[in-house]
Amino acid sequence: MKKSALLAAAILATAVSFTSCGGSANGEDKASTNVKPAVEGVTNIRWYDLDSVSNHYKLVELLNAEAEATMNSYQSFARQKNAEIAALQKKIEDKMRNNGYLSEESYNNDMRDYQNKAASAQNAIMQREQQIAEQAANQQKQLLDSLDNFLNDYAKEKGFDVIIVKTPGMRLSPELNITDDIVAGLNARFKEPEKAEKK
Repeated sequence: MKKSALLAAAILATAVSFTSCGGSANGEDKASTNVKPAVEGVTNIRWYDLDSVSNHYKLVELLNAEAEATMNSYQSFARQKNAEIAALQKKIEDKMRNNGYLSEESYNNDMRDYQNKAASAQNAIMQREQQIAEQAANQQKQLLDSLDNFLNDYAKEKGFDVIIVKTPGMRLSPELNITDDIVAGLNARFKEPEKAEKK
């Protein structure tokens, strides 16, 4: 899965981040030296590049790895189920060609078994697809919550009133770019999940 696909909703949900604050918590601006400090009495606006954030945020890397592993597992599962059904169908066809059915009842029993197993396999595949959709929604929520929480805290700390996402065609001053600060802040907050101990 592409990072842009995982972050599609993040672009919409965090296109403009607002915060009501009177300045930073300690009265000082801690922005990078190449970024304009917040100015009291005016609307302080900053921007960031979401593509750059998504390419360097460790949480996105983790979520993409999880999504890829889930998709690979699903594809393997679906191939296995489809192969089982195809093999059963071929067995029935071969038996028919070789006059292996001694009665119509025997054929009907095999067909019922085939239809039941095919329906069961299809239901199992659809259930996996539903699980993938739920995982994607949970991942998206996790990412949006992480971005939203960080941007709110960051804006209050720095005294910024509005933080916007740069989109194609926007003409924005480089001095208002806080992308690097956001990436650094997000990654500083990020905690690697604990790996299960091997027995």
